[in-house]
Amino acid sequence: MKISYSLTQYAQQRQTQKPVWIYPVLLAMQAEYYRKQGHDVYWDTFCADPDKIITTPEDIDFLKLPAPDRVFTNAFDKRYQRYGNYKHHPATHMQVADGCWWGKCAFCVENKKEYKVRDIYEVIAEVQECEYHGFREIFDDSGTFPTGKWLEQFCAKKACIAPNIVMGCNMRICDVDFKLMKSANFRIVLFGIESSSQRILNQINKGVNIGKVIPTLKKAVRAGLEPHGAFMFGYPGASEKEEIETLRFVHYLLRKGLLHTAQASVYRVEGYKGKDRGYVNKIYNAAYSFEFWFRKLSRLRNLDDMAYLIKQIRKGIVRD
Repeated sequence: MKISYSLTQYAQQRQTQKPVWIYPVLLAMQAEYYRKQGHDVYWDTFCADPDKIITTPEDIDFLKLPAPDRVFTNAFDKRYQRYGNYKHHPATHMQVADGCWWGKCAFCVENKKEYKVRDIYEVIAEVQECEYHGFREIFDDSGTFPTGKWLEQFCAKKACIAPNIVMGCNMRICDVDFKLMKSANFRIVLFGIESSSQRILNQINKGVNIGKVIPTLKKAVRAGLEPHGAFMFGYPGASEKEEIETLRFVHYLLRKGLLHTAQASVYRVEGYKGKDRGYVNKIYNAAYSFEFWFRKLSRLRNLDDMAYLIKQIRKGIVRD
């Protein structure tokens, strides 16, 4: 069978509010799955009379998927290297789990999806392969990175086998040994905080007590990690007061250094788009604070830090 993969700026995104080029690791894993079965696979290139054209991931058992061939799928493409959360280049994405171990957030595509986690030894082998090809940083794009014994074992093995490659991942506000993650050279940890309103968090079934956000972020920062916060505005029935309080909360966390970076979007689920009151881009107004810049500049240690800061500044100025 001739299978053609036609890539778009939405191929690796869960929330499709704006186009972003992200290495489509799940598609790449599925492409390698078909290649190992003997099919003719065309990756982002012309294919005459293909039997199948694929633009988004298919429903293939995640645990049957091999690690992607990052040479075949051109993971070094400059489009992917411009991804905003990469600091050390070249960098790439991987995925150790499908779904989220919470899996109950009303807005999320991972809602009620079975959580499947790959074998630790397969994941470590993939990390080593990435290091062999020259990648310096990996961001894991699982809905939520595994915790508990899996995380403990992964960190212990990675710290011994591939200590130099930097890691990042998605994580919930929960009780995690951040010092252990730092020992395995984790850097950025992306938290879906969503709102400062406990009413809203309950409404979307986030399963988070807002009172635990700051203590969790403090633990992450003290461990040497760089938390990134994700927020949303325009929830159904959200008052303007609640949205202003969320905006102020984002600014506070950025000024105090509890978040190194942040992003925001307008709440959207199938059949509903939230009201946009203009607060999404206003999260960048935290940059008007002297305290914000003092903390940013005091963290600069090398050229990678400087380049990353410049990239974040440009991202804040050039708002799409």
